[in-house]
Amino acid sequence: MMKKIAVIAGTSDATELIRILSKQAQKYQITAFTATDYGKEILQSCDCKICVGRLDATGFSEKLADFEIVIDASHPFAEEVTRTVRTVCKILDLPYLRLLRSGCADIPGIPESDRIRIVNSKEEACAMLSTMPGNILLTTGVKTLTFYEEQIPDFAVRGFARILDTPDSRKITAHSHANLIYALPPFTEQDLSEIVREHQISVIVSKDSGTRGGVDQKIWIAEKFRIFLILIRKPEESGMQMQEILDYILNCPV
Repeated sequence: MMKKIAVIAGTSDATELIRILSKQAQKYQITAFTATDYGKEILQSCDCKICVGRLDATGFSEKLADFEIVIDASHPFAEEVTRTVRTVCKILDLPYLRLLRSGCADIPGIPESDRIRIVNSKEEACAMLSTMPGNILLTTGVKTLTFYEEQIPDFAVRGFARILDTPDSRKITAHSHANLIYALPPFTEQDLSEIVREHQISVIVSKDSGTRGGVDQKIWIAEKFRIFLILIRKPEESGMQMQEILDYILNCPV
């Protein structure tokens, strides 16, 4: 009988993990949970069932009750999802495995760069931005856009935001007064360079979602154009690296 595994997905990490596990198709039945249709799109090439839609604690409790293992491979900044899934798994007495992603702020030499400013929150990022002149490029996602618009008085003039070009994002940003740049990954260094040049960007704001999130590209661009990068440190949490999770799953009796 195949072991039923739930993967909280929507990231490249989750996609890679599912592809590896799906090679053991005779052993595992994998269901990926993603909040958006875009998350579904990036899983189309994976051999798994896909459940689309945002879930609260009740929803996760109902959906996860039939599984034997839950792997949380959600984005490192999706803190509410992680808290909810972790709590639900504890209540249901389900094995919960949190896939960790390494941040770039921990790379030796990065914190000492005169182009990089590391902060602990969006609030700290806004406080720093208020002291920095020039145009701003947000790459922090649609959910925090309103916060920056409200906290930075002249954001409508000097604020630019790169937003995922999805129906959900366009709906959320329909009334935004920021300068919005809609695009879909993968994002290249050339893409970012063109935005920086065209809009005369002086500072980029990014969550530290690691090299998978393109932070290494942003560090390189900051150095190349002699502009600043404000890097929001990822939340501290306990979990496992990719190989540790694979070892755990592959060594579990079916």
